[in-house]
Amino acid sequence: MELKEELLANLIEKYNDHLMNGKTEEEAYTTVISGIGDISELIENMREPYPLAPYSPKERNKHALFVSLAVAIYIMSIFIVPIFTVNFSSPMTGIFIMLCCIAIATGLLIYSNMMRQSYIKSDDSLVEDFKAYRVKTDKRKAAYNSFKSAFWSIVVAIYLLISFLFGIWAYSWIIYIIAGAVEEIVKGIIQLGSEEYE
Repeated sequence: MELKEELLANLIEKYNDHLMNGKTEEEAYTTVISGIGDISELIENMREPYPLAPYSPKERNKHALFVSLAVAIYIMSIFIVPIFTVNFSSPMTGIFIMLCCIAIATGLLIYSNMMRQSYIKSDDSLVEDFKAYRVKTDKRKAAYNSFKSAFWSIVVAIYLLISFLFGIWAYSWIIYIIAGAVEEIVKGIIQLGSEEYE
């Protein structure tokens, strides 16, 4: 059903584009239908991952650099709390800096995975357009899920930190409501940005 709905929406969008470019309804319809391609091939390929473009040497070097930096930041973040506790008697500052480092490292990993090239189209049929669209959508979903995991881990840490530090357990749960709103705002910004990009 999801495949049918997405294909129909894609067909209607292409049809409307042809109408806006000055074609008659019949010409637009014929062009869209002739560009569909082999649907059975698309259904078969839904069961297997789509082939992605291989990394270029420059992309491979960038990817390795970002992953190495992220891993180094994750490892260093473990030592921040003890260093601030022993040297500066400020464990809360250490926890805050550690959380910031974790957020930065996660951001580097997400960015590194998002900069990879997408699906390589073998022709200009609707089926190939749809495959490319699915790969891009799957990458976007994976990046958003990574962000969400890191975001909620940080929210829980902030909730516990504030609750223990100030003893305001009766009110600190409001952090979760604010975090939920922030998550929806980020989700909306990502969706708007992807629509403009497309």
